[in-house]
Amino acid sequence: MSDPELERPSEMFDALFAEGEAATQAAVSLRASIRGSVHAVLDAQADDILRKAPAAGLKQSLPRGTRLGSLEQTRLRTVLDLAKSSPAEIGAVPGIGPQSAQAIHDAAVAQRKRIRAGERVRLDPQRKPKLEAQLLESLTALRRVEREVQGLPVEIAHLRTLVDPWQSAASRSYSWISRIFTSRAKKLESQKAVYQLNAVAKSPETQSIREHIARIVAAGSPAGNVWTEYERDAASLNALLSQFTSLGAAEVDASHGFVGSTIASETQKVVLDRTHLRSYLRAYQAFGAQYILSRGKAILGDEMGLGKTIQALAVAAHLAAKGDKHFLVVCPASVLINWSIETRKHTKLRPLQLHGAERESATQDWIRQGGVAITTFNTLQRLDISVTPALVVIDEAHYIKNKAAQRSIASHKLIGKSKRAVLLSGTPMENRVVEFRNLVEYVQPDTARRINASDGLGGGDLFRKTVAPAYLRRNQVDVLKELPELIEVEDWVQPTADDNSRYRDAVASRNFMAMRQSAYAGSGQTKSAKMERLREIVEEAEDNGAKIIVFSFFKSVLDAVRREVPGVVFGPLTGATSSTQRQQMVDDFTSHNGRAVLVSQIEAGGVGLNIQAASVVILTEPQWKPSTEVQAIARAHRMGQIRTVQVHRLLAKDTVDERMREVLERKTQLFDEYARRSQAKEADRASVDDGWDQGVAPAENSIIELERKRLGLA
Repeated sequence: MSDPELERPSEMFDALFAEGEAATQAAVSLRASIRGSVHAVLDAQADDILRKAPAAGLKQSLPRGTRLGSLEQTRLRTVLDLAKSSPAEIGAVPGIGPQSAQAIHDAAVAQRKRIRAGERVRLDPQRKPKLEAQLLESLTALRRVEREVQGLPVEIAHLRTLVDPWQSAASRSYSWISRIFTSRAKKLESQKAVYQLNAVAKSPETQSIREHIARIVAAGSPAGNVWTEYERDAASLNALLSQFTSLGAAEVDASHGFVGSTIASETQKVVLDRTHLRSYLRAYQAFGAQYILSRGKAILGDEMGLGKTIQALAVAAHLAAKGDKHFLVVCPASVLINWSIETRKHTKLRPLQLHGAERESATQDWIRQGGVAITTFNTLQRLDISVTPALVVIDEAHYIKNKAAQRSIASHKLIGKSKRAVLLSGTPMENRVVEFRNLVEYVQPDTARRINASDGLGGGDLFRKTVAPAYLRRNQVDVLKELPELIEVEDWVQPTADDNSRYRDAVASRNFMAMRQSAYAGSGQTKSAKMERLREIVEEAEDNGAKIIVFSFFKSVLDAVRREVPGVVFGPLTGATSSTQRQQMVDDFTSHNGRAVLVSQIEAGGVGLNIQAASVVILTEPQWKPSTEVQAIARAHRMGQIRTVQVHRLLAKDTVDERMREVLERKTQLFDEYARRSQAKEADRASVDDGWDQGVAPAENSIIELERKRLGLA
């Protein structure tokens, strides 16, 4: 044989199978390394805290009469020093006896354990600590390896079926003793076996396995800057990291949305099939998918930024693995393309847009072959769907809170005939309890009938218990421990003389919209206090290397911002911007190397888009609904964000802004009482009365009259 490697093909295959086994176990080794790195990072974080804690701080944890002697004059000055020392070392300090030394050491060790138990891994791309870099290196390698290793065990198993029948006979040809004492028939059998193995060794299948193993080995090697990869895809890497961290009892309850032990137990009985998933799920996201599957039809009301989309797609992927084919998403037109992108990113399922000129052909294609069909509320009313979807997803479900609206009627009909349905909305309770009850009625009429406005008088927990069979909600603060801080600032400005003049004219003409925009001067007009403050915020943010989103209800305000703000400005993103254009705009803003500003109408860009590239959000004027502002902020403060997010609300004193803030605060309070885990105000009838806004939230005309009276124009 001319190829030395093939003189002993049996040994070559033994080596190849060993390499294959090592490659398939690469992920196991990396996972063990990650667990070790996580412990090291948590130890380091806890030690950093205790390194700054003076030893004297232990006094309150020690038995009465315990003396600390002259610890401050020794090297044992911090709690960490004491925890890492021994009782004998502490007892050597003048003034500290053996009993006190033991008590001090025990207290320091106990405090170290308490601090360590409460720590969560927080990756810091600004400081780039060495231990965290090592952890990230293993995480990114694991992600690459697990992606590459798929299919290798099956390939090797098939190769074994070709090789195993010849291995024993081929091995006999390697021994000179066997060659001397083996019969001619056996020798011929050995030669045939070697020939067969040589043929398999040269086959494309064997070469493919060699290349597959090589890719896995390469995937496990360091590649590029891990911090750059983290900044590009922090959400996915943090989801993977969450598999290596444990939760306390309170955190588990929070990740389960406080639905109670009975429903939580029923939910966890569902074994989620992840065959068609590409992305990792956090524990709370897996629970969300299990909850939807176990309830059949339900509302997922997670706070914005927690990944409602991927949870719904995980349900579709699970059902697809069980043999279902047809899944239908109904959403606002602005997020149509985003659903297509997310479906491809997170699953192996095929997205189809049932919208626009190709609507009918796409619908027929979907009916024949299946996939994730995505359509809009308006298009849904015109679709002729002859199949029953295995899952219907209604995104931004608060769009159908008015039962009499045509889109609500069409959605209700679709939900009724589908096998499973989930309504997605981070703001299911906005203005009144009856609207929330309407959403529950779409999915679980029996549960809806048990919802009463008076439930709120017993506190938020009672309300959540009532709706738990149909409603799951988790909040960022409870489940995204690594999410950077959200800092919200009210930037009140004193209107200039020109601002006051424009505002007075708007009030005199009873033009409410003009009142709201009057703080921003038009082209060629005079000074604006809000614009001056906005420029200051932008300049400061850009000096710190941050990108900025500016939201306004009014296009005229965005036009003014574009004129006045220096540097690179993207937009405006408005209601007239097509879904394809708005996604491209966001992509261009995200990929831009350096400082940039994106300007967007709040109703257009505040829903469905992921804009984690920005870490400064400017709201140019208050909005009528808290959900509008919360959704806009959540475009930046969501999974994948790695920087502290600053929110600046620009507000003008002695204007309509003050009146609108009062209304907004009252609506936010109502939402918190019902949709978050909080206590309702005791005996506050306004918080549960369906018609509360008649007496609390003044209409536009009421505000106009109040302002006319204040300005002496009445």
